[in-house]
Amino acid sequence: MKTAEEISSVVRTQLLPLSGMNLVLPNTCIAEVINLQPIEPIADAPQWLLGMTSWRGVNIPVISFEQANGADPDAPSRTTRIAVLNSSEAGTELPFYGLLTQGIPKLLAVQKADINSVAKPATKLPLARQQTLINDVAAVIPDQQKIESLLKKQGVTAN
Repeated sequence: MKTAEEISSVVRTQLLPLSGMNLVLPNTCIAEVINLQPIEPIADAPQWLLGMTSWRGVNIPVISFEQANGADPDAPSRTTRIAVLNSSEAGTELPFYGLLTQGIPKLLAVQKADINSVAKPATKLPLARQQTLINDVAAVIPDQQKIESLLKKQGVTAN
């Protein structure tokens, strides 16, 4: 039987498959994972800012994490999804934004002891808070504040 300390150190997360990497985020950061929706391009937006899509009656920006980090994503497929993320800041004009995934996320229960930092990552990812191994699976913990800051610099809001 697990102790109260072991139970409290478990974080429910989702492993989001991308092109050549996996993101890992706590369930509380993810509002919903939806099927790929039409994305309306934004004039003069950087390549990583794919455009806007409608989610629950709100237009939200959708990004490519890979392109924002200088990598090329795979072409969308029938398993491509949009992970709708909650903003890390309360009361912002950008309460939600979408992140394109290359497959269906997997639920994981992660203990702190299961997370090991990668001392010298093979690839530098400017929007990564940390590159890790979780139960021997390579994963990236994204820096949501940096992502949201980039979106704000582009002047996009959810409306």
